[in-house]
Amino acid sequence: MLLQKNRKIIPAMVRRHVEDSAFYWSQIDASERSTTVAFSDLLRFNSTLRAHLDGISVAGIGALPVAMAALERWMKPGEAFACSCAAMLAEDTEQLDALASKLEEQPDELLRGAISALAWVPSEGAERVIKNWTASGSSSVRFVVALRALYLINTCLVTAPLSSDSALWLQTPLNELLRDSDRHVRAAACRLAALEDEDEEIEDLLIDALSDSDLAVRSQAAISIARLAQLRANQVHHGKRSNKDLTILGVETLKQSIRSQILLSSTATGWHSKQARRRLSRWIQHLAWMIKPGTSDLYKMLESMPVRSALHFVLHHGDPVHLRFVVEQMANSATARYAGWVWEVITGIDLVESGLSLEEPSMSYDATLDTTPIDADFGLVLPNAEAISNCKLSLSTGQRYFKGQPIAVTPILDNMKWDSQAERGVASQHLQTLDSLFFISVRAPAEMQLRCVDEIKEIMRLEGTA
Repeated sequence: MLLQKNRKIIPAMVRRHVEDSAFYWSQIDASERSTTVAFSDLLRFNSTLRAHLDGISVAGIGALPVAMAALERWMKPGEAFACSCAAMLAEDTEQLDALASKLEEQPDELLRGAISALAWVPSEGAERVIKNWTASGSSSVRFVVALRALYLINTCLVTAPLSSDSALWLQTPLNELLRDSDRHVRAAACRLAALEDEDEEIEDLLIDALSDSDLAVRSQAAISIARLAQLRANQVHHGKRSNKDLTILGVETLKQSIRSQILLSSTATGWHSKQARRRLSRWIQHLAWMIKPGTSDLYKMLESMPVRSALHFVLHHGDPVHLRFVVEQMANSATARYAGWVWEVITGIDLVESGLSLEEPSMSYDATLDTTPIDADFGLVLPNAEAISNCKLSLSTGQRYFKGQPIAVTPILDNMKWDSQAERGVASQHLQTLDSLFFISVRAPAEMQLRCVDEIKEIMRLEGTA
């Protein structure tokens, strides 16, 4: 302790640690849907980020003024992450209060970084903050950060159960938070409630939340209800509602929410448009696992969505029955590349190696902004729609496919170590579809992801299913 107090801080070095922590975390956060960033890249980002966080930890309380200044200047989630880590690692209550006040100025923009920080710092630090921020009388922003971080921690297989149990860390009962007057707290509480599979009161409160006045609360309640049904799928359940009834409730509510969110996204502009699209993408991704493959009448639903959103659903749903819809979208230059990639991920057929791609068109210096490729399509090839439509596939409809194979744990785990982040995100969802406890966040610390893969393999070995 004396050494820590007497250590001299080199401001320029601390500033470098803070700025680079924000930068590398932002790279990891933005990589979630990247088709070009592979897990090997994530490992490199992760290693560098860890080194800078170590520097912040060594600097202790001396890093806080630098981190706070960066946050005040930029007010971005990356700086919120770095500042949150500095405050949590320094174990300074006053600085945590100052951090919370800053987060409350722009919560929609900053909370993402603070939530992630709680999953990156040592568990004893996360426990201390979550206990403090879920105590009675805490602000809504503190509750939201703590609840969402606690959900992330509790869904990780390699977190020590005794240190991550919400019953031990959560200082305000979850049933009270589900009734909170603040809609953001209710939504965050709904997310955590997905883990309470043995509490009938929580289930009843989630059912009530399906009629909440807030769109995000209704949507998160729908997702959590479906997740509860999945958790109970292999259990003898004596509750008032069957697992099938719970899933139907969740699916129908989320469908309605997505329709509303599509309208909101179409009118939102600037930063609000980005947030609206992020939320829409997340809900569609969840709907894809909630709806079983082989479900009829999905074509009308796909046609009612923006094309890229519909393709996003097909990608995560994985049923080859929708490949005809995917091929149809290859005729539109705005969606052709993404549609081609979706087709590749489901079928496992490489467009270039199979001669199913077109030559890149020459770029004109007179091209307008309207003809500029979408950033998300960077690195994706242009598919030959006519040749692809004539391909004879041997995939069976009515089941989920990934890389040309019916989804199964072992091949998915193998892909998790090599594929792009976008493909790993799809694989991760399929993995949790197979077993709700097999959750791997592709934005989690890389070493934690690797430990999760090893843990799942060990569980399978012990169960004789490897």
